[in-house]
Amino acid sequence: MRIIAAVLVAAFHIGSLAPFADLDIAKTYHSLFDQGGWAGVTFFFVLSGFVLTWAVRPADTVTGFWRRRVFKLFPNHVVTLVAGIFLLLYLGTFPGAGVATANLLLVHAWDWRFESWWGVNPVSWSLCCEVFFYACFPLIIRLVNRVRPGRLWWWVVGIAAAIVAIPSLADLVIPDEAVSPATPIGVTKLWFINGFPPVRTLDFVLGIFLARMVREGRILRIPLLPAAGLAVGAYYLSTQVPYAYSLAACTALPFGLLIVSATQADREGLWSPFRSRAMVWLGQISFAFYLWHFLVLMWLGDLFKERQPLSTAGNLGFIALALTVTVLLSWATFRFVETPMMRNFASPGRRPRLDSPPQDRTARPAAVAERVEGQQGSAG
Repeated sequence: MRIIAAVLVAAFHIGSLAPFADLDIAKTYHSLFDQGGWAGVTFFFVLSGFVLTWAVRPADTVTGFWRRRVFKLFPNHVVTLVAGIFLLLYLGTFPGAGVATANLLLVHAWDWRFESWWGVNPVSWSLCCEVFFYACFPLIIRLVNRVRPGRLWWWVVGIAAAIVAIPSLADLVIPDEAVSPATPIGVTKLWFINGFPPVRTLDFVLGIFLARMVREGRILRIPLLPAAGLAVGAYYLSTQVPYAYSLAACTALPFGLLIVSATQADREGLWSPFRSRAMVWLGQISFAFYLWHFLVLMWLGDLFKERQPLSTAGNLGFIALALTVTVLLSWATFRFVETPMMRNFASPGRRPRLDSPPQDRTARPAAVAERVEGQQGSAG
């Protein structure tokens, strides 16, 4: 499922870095994908909480969990960061050693200044949130496990309500300021609602509670097609509400319910398009795809800058070229960086075979979850 969210984010960035010359087509494109970036990241955050909770094993230790997360996240991040540094130096827009260092350490999203949290590789701000999630997860999961099963729904509703209330809280605590160049709200407010790690932890915790509800049979089965329709409807709603409420308020819970539905379909052996070989492969490279796509768009945008805005046919060719280059780089990074780093360093000692036959009905999803948790990246 992650590749769909990653492509939504890429489509969002294509709209700004590869504009269409035809104004009608440009308007249609923006109406479809202007919320794709925010929606895709929200999906990643909810999915991250769900998958990590689903994959928890009794023998897990805090240090073992953190070790897997470090070796999953940082190798791809460092490779794309180095590429980003060379690209920005080539373009003459390098933000400085301080911003690059903060980006390397994944602490740059704690700074509300646009030039800081946008960083060297702009999409990596979401990794700062993921690092914070991972640091807090051992404590959060213990607290969540203490919640009585009968109260899980109340917590889900409460967290979803808190996500909806965040824009109103931002209006109260953040003074009025000039709107940012790319959005109709100020940079500080955008950062607080969309990029401040403690605020985005709400999405992560929502995924944790939903995973526990599925595991304990505390949620009714949700058919996959209606759940997908609800998610699409929520995405459409996000294009109609005030901008601050479009970032996560409309989509977090519906996306969580779609993840629940897909999980239930897997457990019951029902049809799901997300289990096809192609989708699984794209899901495997989706973390690298997320990290590479903006850099590729910047590079190709500079390469074709004298011809922009491109004709419709030219822009479609540009998009196809950008996606092809990104997929190739993503495959290479997954194959030669991510996979060997996870295999050799993420989990010392012998690990159980993931393709072992399940002992009972509940063993199969646990094994699948272990494989997915090993692949889980960020917002990507």
